[in-house]
Amino acid sequence: MTARRRPEDDFQRKVLDLCKLLHLHTAHFRPAMTAAGRWITPVGGDGKGWPDLTIVGPGGILFRELKSATGARSPQQRQWAEWLTEAGQDVAVWKPRDLDSGRIAAELDAIRRPAARLLPAVPGA
Repeated sequence: MTARRRPEDDFQRKVLDLCKLLHLHTAHFRPAMTAAGRWITPVGGDGKGWPDLTIVGPGGILFRELKSATGARSPQQRQWAEWLTEAGQDVAVWKPRDLDSGRIAAELDAIRRPAARLLPAVPGA
């Protein structure tokens, strides 16, 4: 059986290439097609619905779900977004228009450098 390409594949490749260009670290767990023609990603625990990309830079971490122009998150993807947001993480959905608008480049650029740290107040200053 020849694996069919998913609508998000080209978009995902462009995002991963941009991350590499910006020296950001990424994790993506590849789905596979079953003999019945369904896409699955083998995971354990509560992993079903984990965001497509985990992107790490000196200035932070992003969890991003990649969708086609008309794609929508599954209930499990929405649940993970809620859990990660409650834990104070930066979670969002990116679509191809976000690459074209510069949104993705701006968000990646924001984590390329170490986060600004507030210095403690100097007594007597």
